[in-house]
Amino acid sequence: MRGAASGTLNAYAKGAHVDSSAKPACTTPGTRSRRVVIAGGGYAGTTLAVRLGKALRDVDDVEIMLIEPNPCQQALSELDLVAVGPPRPEFCELWLPTLFKDLPVTVCYNRVHEVKPDDHMLTVGPRSGPHEPVSYWRLVLATGAIAFVPPVPGLKEHAVTMWSVADAQELQRRIEQQFRAAAMIADREARVKALSFAVIGGGATGIEIVGTLGQMLPKRMREAGLDPADLRIRVIEGRPDVLYDLEPSLRARARKRLEHLGIELITGSMVARVDERMIELADGRSIDASVMVFCGGAKADPDAISWSMEADPSGRLVVDETCRAVGHEDIYAVGDVAAFRDPKDKRTLPMLAQFAIREAEHTADNILREARGDIPTPFIPNMHGEFVSIGPSYGVGWAFKLHLSGLPAIVMKRLTYLMYWFSVGGIKLTWKRTREMLSMQR
Repeated sequence: MRGAASGTLNAYAKGAHVDSSAKPACTTPGTRSRRVVIAGGGYAGTTLAVRLGKALRDVDDVEIMLIEPNPCQQALSELDLVAVGPPRPEFCELWLPTLFKDLPVTVCYNRVHEVKPDDHMLTVGPRSGPHEPVSYWRLVLATGAIAFVPPVPGLKEHAVTMWSVADAQELQRRIEQQFRAAAMIADREARVKALSFAVIGGGATGIEIVGTLGQMLPKRMREAGLDPADLRIRVIEGRPDVLYDLEPSLRARARKRLEHLGIELITGSMVARVDERMIELADGRSIDASVMVFCGGAKADPDAISWSMEADPSGRLVVDETCRAVGHEDIYAVGDVAAFRDPKDKRTLPMLAQFAIREAEHTADNILREARGDIPTPFIPNMHGEFVSIGPSYGVGWAFKLHLSGLPAIVMKRLTYLMYWFSVGGIKLTWKRTREMLSMQR
């Protein structure tokens, strides 16, 4: 699971909103003496709100408020199935109103615009205003990340990112558009160009997308009366190898699987320019591509830079060993928006959901400690494993020093989702999502 704390349905992000008459008022005076405000309803924010809500169910003097502009959360790691499989974007939704209906958590469907640490206050409201103040006893910033698109000429204009349900739907639309175009082309060379796909970025997200394309597009082509022999799928990675952060033996298994799916690997050269039907590499090569997907990374929510707190060069908020924003004892930051340095090697933790969830759990426990009059304890990060799917039925990865590939790796990857769903929604949500996940992979 990557892209930790962002995670809300893009249909709302693009302009649709919850009816204001149905919104809990963010500025309604609380009846409890201490208010914990959580900004962001992704993996980190939701985990923290649920954990606090369960612990404080019978506590009278602490109020919990979650501020999130969208009413549902999406699982970024499953967008490949939405894009290439049956058009079922609801698979990616986790509805916050349902999740919190039995917990003492007030959900405010709005955006955070300004944080005023000296006043223990933030302002919330729609993008165009008006903005209203919300006071806090403890504030947790979990606003997540957005897709990062570098200033490569033509990249933003011609490639689709993979960071939301809307992105997945756009890729689905482009695939269907090229299928229709190819069906009307008699010349094979022109038809092959129309059915040329390229994924830019050979990290985990890019490999999951290209693997799903490689496994599922041939079936869809046969159903559409097209010849899978005309399909061309390429993955472009600037580093020497794909999945460069994994062990060499796992990378080798991944390459073997990609080659088995007929996917061409292009490594060691950066993208220099993108046209509507062509990708130019820095080494001078040109790659045909009628559909392009960019999976080159993410950056922290840019709004966080304006929040009067110290940020690192990438825009992530600098936090101390307890996940508190440096210089602000009543403000925590967790997930993708936080730059937490591992005390063992002094490296900033990557944007992974497993770290976001553990940071959120630890921060919830620290807030409970503070509510009892105790002091927060340091967060000790440990990475227990990582799994990457290469199509719906094959994966590679590791857990507790054990290397896995094939079906066992996919099972382990799915188990991470089950653990998250169970932690926030119990057995009912876990069973619902399991059935949906199985139906998506048929």
